[in-house]
Amino acid sequence: MSSAPTTQTLLLARHGQTNWSRAGRYQGRSDPDLCHEGIIESLHLAEAIRQAGIHTIMSSPLRRAEQTAAIIAVALRLDPPVIDPNLAEIAYGAWEGLTQPEVKRRWPELLRSWKRAPETMRFPGGESFDEARSRVRGCLATYRARAHSSPILLVTHSAWIRLALIEARGLTPAEFRHITVNTGSVHRLDARPVHPFTHSMEQVSCVSQ
Repeated sequence: MSSAPTTQTLLLARHGQTNWSRAGRYQGRSDPDLCHEGIIESLHLAEAIRQAGIHTIMSSPLRRAEQTAAIIAVALRLDPPVIDPNLAEIAYGAWEGLTQPEVKRRWPELLRSWKRAPETMRFPGGESFDEARSRVRGCLATYRARAHSSPILLVTHSAWIRLALIEARGLTPAEFRHITVNTGSVHRLDARPVHPFTHSMEQVSCVSQ
């Protein structure tokens, strides 16, 4: 990041890798820990945002995010992260723990809807796209109102960040699948039109977990 932070800046960071994300498993509200690579990614993430002027870190309550946020807080000598349940990942329900091929065998039509028309989705035993989007919209309003004096870091999840970028950019739900959010990446939202930056390391790609 080369420029000074602007007002009303939110930094959205995805947690580091887990063994589930490496295997391409839907994680959702399931709670695997960071793997070794995820710890390294979290340390690199801290370095990537060191000059951002962050004083506040908010975290999803899920362990992979909370661990990432704690690593960043220690590296940057900040107060411990504050947990916000609304930063949790979308609940994938019965899909959690499964790979995409496994989901395709059991719910081929639902998976097709998820890929082509995500706004129509309610995951079996989980959350709907619209419910998750409403939760993200409320968080963005809350934290943008609090980010006047210094940027706030939100440590959260892939689908959450995609939904936030859709909201901030005024995109349609169809764009959801075209937004890449790697583990250990960070994206910036300003009050102005969005100019995101991303820091990410070479890693195993995974599917919308």
